[in-house]
Amino acid sequence: MKERRTGAREAVLDAIRAAEPLSRVELAAMTGLTEASISTTVRKLLGEGLVVETGRTPTGGKPRTLLRLDPAARIAVGVHLDEDVTTYVLTGQTGGVISRMTRPAAPAGAGAADLVRRLAADVGSLVDGSGVDRVRCLGIGLVGADPRLARDHDLTEATGWPVLLENAATAAAVGEYWVARVEAARPFAALYLGSGLGAGIVAGGEPLRGSHTRAGEFGHLCLQVDGPACWCGSRGCLEALAGPQVVVEAARADPVAAGEAGLGAARSTVADFAAVARAARAGAPACRALLDDSARYVAAAAESLVNLVDVDLLVLTGPGFAAASFVYAPAITARLGPADARTWHRSVSVTVSLAAATASATGAAALVLQEALRSGQQ
Repeated sequence: MKERRTGAREAVLDAIRAAEPLSRVELAAMTGLTEASISTTVRKLLGEGLVVETGRTPTGGKPRTLLRLDPAARIAVGVHLDEDVTTYVLTGQTGGVISRMTRPAAPAGAGAADLVRRLAADVGSLVDGSGVDRVRCLGIGLVGADPRLARDHDLTEATGWPVLLENAATAAAVGEYWVARVEAARPFAALYLGSGLGAGIVAGGEPLRGSHTRAGEFGHLCLQVDGPACWCGSRGCLEALAGPQVVVEAARADPVAAGEAGLGAARSTVADFAAVARAARAGAPACRALLDDSARYVAAAAESLVNLVDVDLLVLTGPGFAAASFVYAPAITARLGPADARTWHRSVSVTVSLAAATASATGAAALVLQEALRSGQQ
């Protein structure tokens, strides 16, 4: 993956975010920028209130002033429209969650105008309830397709803030980059498990989107050339073989697994998959077998992704992995290990996001902040 050239402003903000507090001397060493460039950039960031000075560190000579980000200097809202719930997250420029709330998903019978009003009211309540001045909010990141939101500027008109649209996997990857403070120099992939399977790939602190913004269709890696038909029109895709919907359908078709998971009336894929995972964690053998089978395919696909893009960090995120990482993480690690040791001489870390359940909403907000702060358009 070819990394784009990083500007001084962006490099300084990313370095402080990853390892604050830092002195100007440490910033120069980390970013490779000259002391003059660091001094000019830091002066501007201090003037904008994005960076603050916070004490001094003793050295052998003159004490160095330390710098950190002001978490609430700029904020953004992330909204994830899921099958069951709508998740709202208010995030500051350090990646921390300032406030969060969930609401039941809008009824299917609600019209576009009702949905926009509902979203606008919830976003307003979230920001006002945080105690942070509205003028510090840079916009709204929106994840989750809803045909009733055919025009994102409807929400812009209702709230007065710009709206940025993103897919769940890419947003979750950016959320991980901000929240976990991954170094910009370390490319990684975030595997997302929700109602489907996706992947977000981040390099140089930027998500890989592709020419049609569809990069990361992890669930549509072909694992069986003559396999079952997939909804995408192809055959043998990972989602068609082992996706969450397949797991849920198999559980409902098996009276034992259905009983173990307590699957009654059909709910959303995410909710039913979580029920299967809870049963498996509690020791239910039929549910565990279904997850083990799914994990074998996901692990094979993960190995292909690692080999293709050459990353040494995989992060499991999304509500599905939040519920079932205890099965999938060991399966992926075991699949990667032999070739890593024998052939590639690498060590790939497989971790679970600490904010897996809300990663997409957090990442959607982070994307708004990232775009505005790096460009200096605030």
